[in-house]
Amino acid sequence: MRLSKLAIATTLALALALPAARAQSPEPSEQATLVREGLASPYGKALIAELGKNLRSGADPACLSAKAISADQLKARSLELMTKWGTRVMETRDSLIDKKVYADKFAASAGPNAGAELEPLKQNADVKRYLAIAQRMRQAKILDSIFEQFDRYALISRIKLAPVSPLATGNEVLLRQNPADATEEKLERFIASSKSTALKRYLALSEKDAVAASASIKLEQPLRPVPSIFFKGVEADLSELCIATR
Repeated sequence: MRLSKLAIATTLALALALPAARAQSPEPSEQATLVREGLASPYGKALIAELGKNLRSGADPACLSAKAISADQLKARSLELMTKWGTRVMETRDSLIDKKVYADKFAASAGPNAGAELEPLKQNADVKRYLAIAQRMRQAKILDSIFEQFDRYALISRIKLAPVSPLATGNEVLLRQNPADATEEKLERFIASSKSTALKRYLALSEKDAVAASASIKLEQPLRPVPSIFFKGVEADLSELCIATR
């Protein structure tokens, strides 16, 4: 039996957000930096505050007292939790891409020198401007992917914790703080007004990069729900915060 390629591809598409060449995966420290920076953004802080609130309402009071964990400490602990597990999501995501298959597919679709071409393109002033505008959307999409999978895992594992993702809860306050839609509109206007050949080439290569990555997902995996791939074992950390299962 094989893991659903479509389900993983969908998850990867959300987490990758704005693709770049992945012939070599980012170092773990880079993955942690991506997650930390996302969680330090205004949207990330809002999500952590919501998780902290849910931890306070879901934790067993007697357990918190026994462990000497105050309600105010749970926000800081929720940041630690999602930094750890968000980084694991990103690292696991990259491990599911067969790097040789990716490199072959990317070269076949974009040309043998496409991978080497991307990095210099990032130094172009127009591409830099594009990436600077896109950063908030990239962070938001990474965070949405992490929290959606976390919520789904909590649900299927019967963990006593309310969901955080505004896409699942319809939380209007959080939805308004998500910068993705506004940033996408800015990017569309920027692209439409740009005459930069470097930017057009970068976008073309990035699109082929994303297609190659999605087509390079390893299929030799046991069949299990996608959230379990990323969050199996988080129960132990939640138990330390006095969150039980049903």
